[in-house]
Amino acid sequence: MIGAKGQPKNWGLFARRLKTPDQAPEPLRPALLESLVPEDIVRLLVFSPPDRAMDEDSEPTILAVTDHGWLAVSGSDSGSAKLARCDFAQTVLVEMTSILLYGLLRIDFAAGGGPVQSTTVLFNTVTRGLFQEATALLLNGMDGVTAVTLLESKETRSVANTLPLKFCNALLEFTPMGQRALAAVHWPCIPGQKRLWFQSELAPQATLAVTDRELLLISEEKAWRRMRPGRTPKYGNIVTHCPFSRLETLRIGEYADMGTLDVRLRVAEGSENLKILFPRERRLAVQDLIDVASRHAAAWNRGRPVPSHT
Repeated sequence: MIGAKGQPKNWGLFARRLKTPDQAPEPLRPALLESLVPEDIVRLLVFSPPDRAMDEDSEPTILAVTDHGWLAVSGSDSGSAKLARCDFAQTVLVEMTSILLYGLLRIDFAAGGGPVQSTTVLFNTVTRGLFQEATALLLNGMDGVTAVTLLESKETRSVANTLPLKFCNALLEFTPMGQRALAAVHWPCIPGQKRLWFQSELAPQATLAVTDRELLLISEEKAWRRMRPGRTPKYGNIVTHCPFSRLETLRIGEYADMGTLDVRLRVAEGSENLKILFPRERRLAVQDLIDVASRHAAAWNRGRPVPSHT
């Protein structure tokens, strides 16, 4: 980002919490102040500077979570600002990627009856805790939950202990506060066709879990290039939160030699489909997990609080 005199702006290296909107840096402050309305109660305000080492197109971004929804203001080299804003009622899912020093928070939302859109915030994983806090606030807002009760982690630890160590730790870390992991199924990566010394990867290693309020997918990043046969080291996770309050259908099928789980998420103004690939031999285990998810989703949606803004 270049300043008015051609010098780099002093954004800082890491994301940071802002106490008030007036602390937002230029050129994002005017757009942020204009976007917030007097009725908004700001629960969390985070500024994330650009990191050209991770992504040369990255932009400074401010993420604000309010009592009714969220908004993201991002800048550009030209000094203009872009705004994405949505109520909780039209927010579809939340996903966090964390790979070594690279972090990305993605929020999918529907607006105006068109296709589901996404907004993303890039961050250094040194400050991942701020974005886990943002994720928790977003999920609570989507479910109409104003306060959470701390629960004993015995159930979560019992489920996590059945998983490989990397996924055990991820489940313990990313299960949202106030929820328990009730069941989980893990599968290895799905390799593709071997050719000489290389082999493609059709789908990454992953774990699918059911918590009190959501379907939680924890997967490794996919190897887009050909890899050598055997285990290729990977150093991060992609965590996708699919709240029961957005869940419309879960359907198991087959594609080629793999099993598929089609997840359809819906809000009033749009829907989104996720396709999860797993080894065919894990079909019965996935089906058992989906049965658990369906029962808990039905129970949660019967008794869940209704957000005041819907």
